[in-house]
Amino acid sequence: MITLSAFGRFKLVDDSGHEVTPRGMRARALIALLALAPGHRRARVWLQDKLWSERSSKQGSESLRQALTEIRRSLGTYASVLIADRESVGLDASQFTVQLNGDGHSDLEPADLELFADLNVPDQEFEQWIRDRRSAFASTSREAPRPTSRPTKIAPAVFFYVSGNVAPGVDMAIGSLLALMTTSLLDFADLQIFQPNDDTFHSGLPPDQGMAVKIVAGGALEQIQLHMIVSDVADQRIFWSKTFHLLSRDMGRDEAALMVAALETVEAILSTFRTWSGNLVIGDCAALLVNRARQSIFRFDKHSLRQADRYLAQAYCYDGRPQILAWRAFVRNIANFQHRSTAFLSEQIDIETLAQEALLDAPGSAISLGVRAHIEYLSGGSQRSSLLLARRAVEADPLNAVNHAILSNTELALGNLRESRASSLQALSLSGSGDYRSFVEFFCCMSAAAEGAYDQATDHAEAALLLRPSFVAPLRYLIALYKHAGRKEALQRVLALMRVNEPDFRLERLLDSDYPVNTLRRIRLIEAIDR
Repeated sequence: MITLSAFGRFKLVDDSGHEVTPRGMRARALIALLALAPGHRRARVWLQDKLWSERSSKQGSESLRQALTEIRRSLGTYASVLIADRESVGLDASQFTVQLNGDGHSDLEPADLELFADLNVPDQEFEQWIRDRRSAFASTSREAPRPTSRPTKIAPAVFFYVSGNVAPGVDMAIGSLLALMTTSLLDFADLQIFQPNDDTFHSGLPPDQGMAVKIVAGGALEQIQLHMIVSDVADQRIFWSKTFHLLSRDMGRDEAALMVAALETVEAILSTFRTWSGNLVIGDCAALLVNRARQSIFRFDKHSLRQADRYLAQAYCYDGRPQILAWRAFVRNIANFQHRSTAFLSEQIDIETLAQEALLDAPGSAISLGVRAHIEYLSGGSQRSSLLLARRAVEADPLNAVNHAILSNTELALGNLRESRASSLQALSLSGSGDYRSFVEFFCCMSAAAEGAYDQATDHAEAALLLRPSFVAPLRYLIALYKHAGRKEALQRVLALMRVNEPDFRLERLLDSDYPVNTLRRIRLIEAIDR
């Protein structure tokens, strides 16, 4: 008999008490999906949709087969518990049971006493499924343990370590690197950040769980290397590493390389928290929820935007940071931009109220400044106030690519086309492979189109669509760009795609004052629609 513990750490044990839990998170999630299914059985297509929703049918089918192989290997002599045919997958109820109570978990903290507490698969369909199951179980199960008071959500910890042989003056570069990363991480969410090298580190008792970020410096006077390593504090398991090269002769001129190193490391930290939260022994908290929300926002579809808003609402309950209000305002801005409505979101909250409250409570926050700047421009407010706020946002967190893109848009509106192009390209250089790169590519499209560089604008718009086919904004610009270039077949193709998203769309809608193409109507490219 195989027993699955549904509370605390996900664990499968056999009759002798030997643990047979698969190592892979998706393999574990697959067992959870089957454990709570009627008769412990689900169709293969249903399972693929929950765990590999963004992959093609063929890729999802292959990934499912690999997960099943991993589960059988882990179960060993109990492999017959798993039953699979061409249509469905199940668990043999005569050999499998789920422990749906708190027995054997007296050592757990109240925050861990939730259904499959450490399961975290970065797929929007699974994330929604597990949240729904946890909510339903908490409200209906009489056996589920319930804390007498609301649990405290402990923020994840990041430990920065610096070592190596450093050339003269390079310590200042490393200091700048640490400052950039710390500023960006603290504005993002409620992380705990420690630098064990510092004498103040031992003044208190730091957490014993979290993520270590090691900066190992090496090299000579001409060039230094920074080896960045992200690992588990507890067992030193490495999640990510990369080497960056800096010119030590003139660190001021190599600021761009320093910023790229900082930005890529920050994104690696956030991605690791999102993907490996269970392994790092981190339950749901504001930092993780905001992290997941940002990933969902830049998928742009209604389901993802609803999910992002739910994540943010829960994060605000855990930790009422004003930055979270700014992100909720940004969700609504994207909803209007993408879908011309916020009605599909669960809560109807005024965008300007959210953005203004965030800025009043956190006037130095980069995300609060950036979102307020963008909404000021879009709502027809003062363009100069928008520019001032956007500049302050970029100064507050130079690594925030989204804010550089917002600054570019405001500069464009004021006719500062060269500055607008430079800001958008800076945003692109900082976006790397981040979730928001498609968003930034679109802002590059706008800045290029404003300068009359239509071929470059087309390249940016097409890149944005390649990254996120569901993103409607680049389609709107490609309509004007293809019409201007006389590319009739391409124009008909994007018009057909637009009508899939907006069945009532017609070319003339781009000229309507209520249609979300404010910037397009400000530049000469709009003349292509009138012809």
